[in-house]
Amino acid sequence: MFRIFLRKKLYSGRKSKNKKPQAKGASGKNRRLYERYQVDQQHLTVMNDQDILVIRDISAKGFCSDVSSRAYDRFELNDIYAARMRYHGDVQDIQVKVAWKRQQQVGFELHKPDQKMLNFFRTLLRPIELANSLSQVDAAFMRDQHAGLAWFHGEDADLHIWLTEEEGVSAWQLIADDQIVEWSSVHGIKTGGIQRTGRTELGILEPGEAFKVMDLEPNLTRVRLATDVIIALPFPERSDLVKTLDEQAG
Repeated sequence: MFRIFLRKKLYSGRKSKNKKPQAKGASGKNRRLYERYQVDQQHLTVMNDQDILVIRDISAKGFCSDVSSRAYDRFELNDIYAARMRYHGDVQDIQVKVAWKRQQQVGFELHKPDQKMLNFFRTLLRPIELANSLSQVDAAFMRDQHAGLAWFHGEDADLHIWLTEEEGVSAWQLIADDQIVEWSSVHGIKTGGIQRTGRTELGILEPGEAFKVMDLEPNLTRVRLATDVIIALPFPERSDLVKTLDEQAG
């Protein structure tokens, strides 16, 4: 979960209204090169005590927010704002520019981001990318050994959910970017990682062996990754998995 606070206006877009419009495509950049991911109301950008702007989608370039009529009229194209981003206790100061506005929505893009900011934004986006890559696999061939299993597979991620009529979700396991987080109604949260041997005797192109190494105690960083992936899941099972995390926190 992340929040972005618009702190103050640094530059007014009104100053650039009289400038000659730039030809379409003159910047050499295509915003559509940056894949957009929809997010829900749990991700908010707050301008001040009066205006709450709900983020609708986010990309490596910036984000789009629904705004009130009053805020929509106030935002001008090319306005630049000082902003502060909070993500799991980490705080980053950034600048964002109003890139477009239409139908009560305003698009903000990062303004002159440095490498640190770009890396931070990629870290923020990674759980959303992982969640959106997941799609359900027919796990019927595994159900003799794993009754009630639902399996979702994606790019660098696998999510296994075990369901029973009595409990609903009885257990789940997420493996994402070689991080392991699993939960069961019996044991609670466990975390670990995938370790890989460098090479095999068959040659440099042959992948080495992979094996699980579990942590003695739950690793907070791994749990945060799993939490953010689960919050961003685009399918109905998300709500049941979020409940297991809420119970763990309680």
